[in-house]
Amino acid sequence: MEKEIEEFDVNKVVAEFINLNIKEFVDLGLNIFKGTKESIQFKLKTVYSTYLSNIVERYGKSKSFFIRDEPQELHTFYIPVGIESSDLKIKTANLRAILSHNNKSIISGTAGSGKSILLKHLLLNSLKNRKQVPIFLELRDNNLNDICLLECINGALDCFGLHLEPKFIEKAFASGQFILFLDGLDEITAEKRSKIIKEIDSLIKEFPKTSIILTTRPDNITAELQTFSIFHTLPLSKEQSISLVEKLHADDLIKNKFINDLKGDLFEKHSSFLSNPLLLTIMLLTYGYSTDIPNKLSVFYNQAFEALFQRHDTMKGAYKRVRETKLDIQDFSKVLSVFCIQTYDDRKMHFSKQEALGYLDKSKEVININFDSEAFLNDLLQSVCILIEDGLFITFAHRSFQEYFTAKFIVNSDSTMKMRLLVKYQAEILEDNVYKLCHELDSDFLEYEIIYPFLVDLTGNLKIKKDVYVTHYVKFIKIMWSQFYFSNGNLFGAINKETETNKVVRFIVSNIANGKVDKGYFSGKRTEWFVLNADKTKGNDIETEFFTNSLTVKDEIITELYKSESYFSRKLLVLLIKVKLDLELKKKNRIEKLEEFLFNKE
Repeated sequence: MEKEIEEFDVNKVVAEFINLNIKEFVDLGLNIFKGTKESIQFKLKTVYSTYLSNIVERYGKSKSFFIRDEPQELHTFYIPVGIESSDLKIKTANLRAILSHNNKSIISGTAGSGKSILLKHLLLNSLKNRKQVPIFLELRDNNLNDICLLECINGALDCFGLHLEPKFIEKAFASGQFILFLDGLDEITAEKRSKIIKEIDSLIKEFPKTSIILTTRPDNITAELQTFSIFHTLPLSKEQSISLVEKLHADDLIKNKFINDLKGDLFEKHSSFLSNPLLLTIMLLTYGYSTDIPNKLSVFYNQAFEALFQRHDTMKGAYKRVRETKLDIQDFSKVLSVFCIQTYDDRKMHFSKQEALGYLDKSKEVININFDSEAFLNDLLQSVCILIEDGLFITFAHRSFQEYFTAKFIVNSDSTMKMRLLVKYQAEILEDNVYKLCHELDSDFLEYEIIYPFLVDLTGNLKIKKDVYVTHYVKFIKIMWSQFYFSNGNLFGAINKETETNKVVRFIVSNIANGKVDKGYFSGKRTEWFVLNADKTKGNDIETEFFTNSLTVKDEIITELYKSESYFSRKLLVLLIKVKLDLELKKKNRIEKLEEFLFNKE
């Protein structure tokens, strides 16, 4: 069993942190602050104590599905997940191990894998390590304004009480006094995401000693931060899943039954769900409602919503709260879907009460359902618990609920609106689960109206008639990737940002071609050639790089990649052609069978 996080005595930890670092703080401030060394020391002790205590109070606690009224300390309900990079596996994520590997790191994980709460856990680690002062930024807040990253950092320092002269803060950054925790790069709009990445790159060039830990969902854009190590969150083990359930405040009978089933074969049967912290937590919430665990994400969220709407007594000490609105579950779901599509379209997961009411008022204009906006908002917060109050703001209990109801709105729209919305959100096809959920809810429409035309256009532009030749392949890689580079023993491709082809192809491989890809289809990467041709003068970060716009069929790298077993090989293009032909056959067979069953009866 992995070691669980310990109780956190904030006064003791802050005092030890300051006592260990006060000399460095004072030395930095001697030529900046007026007064004696003793008065400077007293001032800095006071300011840093206030700041660190405020940071712990804000980010050392969190709410959950089971504890909604007051934020709880992490150790009472959190089990740290493991993370791994290409060359390091950390069974229980901790800051010391991460920083020993690289003081610039990205933690990448899918929805519900626990990235945000892991970052809060690492913040507490930073104080126990007693080496760097933490700064925590929720990057989603950057969607609300156009200020730069440095302004956000200075605003956070000021907000939590580190009121010190700018010259001192600059010296502190230069000396490596700070560690930045940047949460949710993927929650920033696409245009602002590129801007933030450039600002992060500029920041580390100006202050190379500053440590940065960044969280995001899987996204190729982070490859631009080439000095960063990328860690991926690991799924919960069976033992970790049981430990997490044991910590949750739920009805003992249901919890004990769930744990016993996990100890049996339940975990192995449904590991894709039960190894995800969020989905595991929701599954306990729904377990008293239904012990059937679905295979599809969309069915899972539908069951979760039904359980939340009915408000069974899974939660310990809970009672069934009477909803203020009298809408049935179908109408409530319709209103919620309109609310979610609006907030999703505005990239808002964090909003004021007035903004929330504004979205609900607009919902009435879209659907012919009468309801009181304030009562509906109260139900979302208190009865159905899709939303959570977070200080002065309101946020989704989890972003995935917003995505699920957005997908429901899309698939329930008429064909014209459905097509317009899917085209509009195609840029986010990999950044969130909306497309995946739409595919589960209405696979025919997405496959035949979005994916099939895409494949027809792609193969047409490449002028492929039957087989794939090297000339087709060269055109294809230029559409897909702007650059190949070999770094730290791995081959990478930087996506061509001028098209969305790369993202759609990756979606097809993961969701449409899933099951059509033989085991070992992309069995590995033939990197020997890249190793032999590495330019060691470039250092360890990028040893070999090729820009695709200048490559021709005569280049040795084309021959190497074309024949390889990697994702960058000819096999990817062959797979896409197979998917196209399979969709054609599937549609033809379906039409013929419908004709036979419905119109050609004897």
